[in-house]
Amino acid sequence: MTRYAARTSHPIATAEQTGNDVLVFDPGAADWSQDASVAWRWKAPGGTGTSWQHLSDVRLRRTQAYGRVVLVTALGGRAAMVREDTGAIVWQTITPADTPRAIERIPGGVIAVASAAPGRLRLYTDTEQSGPFLTLPLPRAHGVLYDPERAALWAIGEARLVRYALSGRGPATMLTEHSVIHFEGQGVDLQPVYGEPGALWFADTNGAYRLDTESRKYRQVDGACDVRAYLSQPSGTRIRARGRVSGPRDAGGPTVEFLETDGSTAYSRTRPGAEFAAVRLWTPDFR
Repeated sequence: MTRYAARTSHPIATAEQTGNDVLVFDPGAADWSQDASVAWRWKAPGGTGTSWQHLSDVRLRRTQAYGRVVLVTALGGRAAMVREDTGAIVWQTITPADTPRAIERIPGGVIAVASAAPGRLRLYTDTEQSGPFLTLPLPRAHGVLYDPERAALWAIGEARLVRYALSGRGPATMLTEHSVIHFEGQGVDLQPVYGEPGALWFADTNGAYRLDTESRKYRQVDGACDVRAYLSQPSGTRIRARGRVSGPRDAGGPTVEFLETDGSTAYSRTRPGAEFAAVRLWTPDFR
């Protein structure tokens, strides 16, 4: 166990596409339809027809320059870093040729963006509104996660979960492929198991899995269809979000499901009309 496991329940962050908002919910709120359940909110400054349309990821991180920051991506072709305290955008890039699906920050001022199309992982410095300094191919890239215990960056795409070794710092940061875990489906989500640095959750089109990072062996823990997010609180409570083939975007549904530690259903929370494209724990800690 790590020190991060001391807290048993974090707020729950979502990238919600109907309103194009980041919504952070109080984990104790029983009714997500009420605005009182929202602990923090940020609305993307653009919408349909702009590079800000269809928010696709959200992640909370910590910086020396700005304190806590919120990383966001939008499928229209945008990635950005936002101050949590003011909501001001302090870094962004427009990538009209890409569909950014996930975002992460590497200590030292580097931002990693995974784009499903054309299928690549790109690194940027977070102090300038500039182009990428490193691009690596990763077909249908959907998730990216920094691993401080291993000085590694994990990224998931089509039938592949890749561990990259990190070297250098800032714009001299380099990624070297360390190992690859193969699976049958299209990867859709990648998350830490909070409190357990030797494990990751990942999801593909066939369900959700738990990976042992040292042995590189994984086992299926959930066979639900169309899983879009699979994660867990430090307490062990699991959280699952599934898509639905309806609505203008079909990226996600209005319901987040909460599961017991063995994966059995406990309860759910619904925000009518919402489409949750991403679900994360609202904590800047990597583990």
